Amino acid sequence: MHMIGAFGLAAILLTACNREFIEEQPISKVEDNEGYLPTNGPEQNKVSLKAGFLVFPNMDVFNATIKVLQNDRDLQSWEKQFKGYESFRSLRQKFESTEEVNNYPSLVNMDMPDEYFKTILSANGRVQIADTLYQFEAAKEKVVAYAIPVSQADQVITGKLTAASAKGVVAYFPTISLLPFPRWEDNPIRIIDPFTWNVCDFPNSFLMPWWGQKGGSIYHDDNGVELPRDNGRRIRIDYHRWRVGYVFYSSIGVRVKIYKDTRLAGWLSNISMDKVSMEACTKGKIITPGLFPVNFSENVALSASNTNELERTLKWSSAPMHTEVVPEHFNFHFKAYFRTKPVERYIRE
Repeated sequence: MHMIGAFGLAAILLTACNREFIEEQPISKVEDNEGYLPTNGPEQNKVSLKAGFLVFPNMDVFNATIKVLQNDRDLQSWEKQFKGYESFRSLRQKFESTEEVNNYPSLVNMDMPDEYFKTILSANGRVQIADTLYQFEAAKEKVVAYAIPVSQADQVITGKLTAASAKGVVAYFPTISLLPFPRWEDNPIRIIDPFTWNVCDFPNSFLMPWWGQKGGSIYHDDNGVELPRDNGRRIRIDYHRWRVGYVFYSSIGVRVKIYKDTRLAGWLSNISMDKVSMEACTKGKIITPGLFPVNFSENVALSASNTNELERTLKWSSAPMHTEVVPEHFNFHFKAYFRTKPVERYIRE
């Protein structure tokens, strides 16, 4: 499995557990970064837009940009700084709000976790870092990520060459290539008294390594009654912890999302939960060949109202070499309401 990850391996963020849920709100933007580095810098340190995709001059700028996205939750406004840019994230949102699926490229069918990655990846699956253009394509039964030398990029962009035929190209198969997309069932635990729950209270045994999304789909509320239908159509709520790798970037995180069984396009996330809150706590290691493993510990507590999705990346890594975010423990708790009906799960692992 190829992936590259780990910004700031020397920096370890240790956060104390806090069970207070915080309403998810955009953080005010840093006015002088223009979507690039947190402070004004030389021209060579800026992100640019080329042929509809973002170009990062080096991995340091890429890492700094992800940090900006992490602190600035208004991702849509950040994208608008690049006139004419459409991210994979925004395209995916359009796809999930309409039943006109034939109007969208096949790549958008891939449910790719991590808002930050989907924000820097263009709608046509491209992003450039330093002297390499990465192009993600949906093949018949898998996703291929091509690393294309910048000397060949223009010919690929103009269609003179396919990504696969470019000189010096390297093909990678990220975790989204494993079909079906790796989905592992969770084993929720029952908490009779919520006040006894501590999101950072880990079990004695370590978590077995896994790739993909670990969670499940819920069709009934906590009383065993089917979730209220919308115009006669069934509703489900999905919850996942993810661990994914996108060649030069890898991450772990949590997500709760609601879906409706539409008439023509299958399950789409085009309906909202009344309210959803979630908390997660994880610890593990960032592993890079040739370096000592670096410990990390992260936790989050947040909530939102009238939303179709609540998602948060807990730890990410990126670098021009193979690195992995490997959780050793990963606790998760969420509670969602749909038309006043509650759905709640606790995971301790």
